[in-house]
Amino acid sequence: MTGQDDTTVKCQSCGRKLTSATSVARGRGPVCTAKVRKAAATAELPCKPEQRAKATELIEDGGIVPLSRPGVYAASSSDGTAVYVVDVNAGTCTCKAGQNGQYCYHLAAGQILTAAIGRRAA
Repeated sequence: MTGQDDTTVKCQSCGRKLTSATSVARGRGPVCTAKVRKAAATAELPCKPEQRAKATELIEDGGIVPLSRPGVYAASSSDGTAVYVVDVNAGTCTCKAGQNGQYCYHLAAGQILTAAIGRRAA
């Protein structure tokens, strides 16, 4: 046994251990949550207010998570039946709107997270 608890939940943004039930449910600690909320309110995004609201909701619901490459996220669809790959670096998303060259709320959510937390090490 290594002495590590296999049930430890870590912050999706910074990787620190989460201890409060609220933080565990949210997937982020209070400091990272505050950074995300500030970025959601202030980030300059080429989107409509309703897209910003959907992006913020996606983040708050834990529907977008970082992948191993910096700036790349997995985002769930609004009905939860599909998962899309969002690449903030390339400005792309694999959702239908993204594949048609449109700016989607998944990409907005990825840009908010990247602005809030910055690029994380792979």
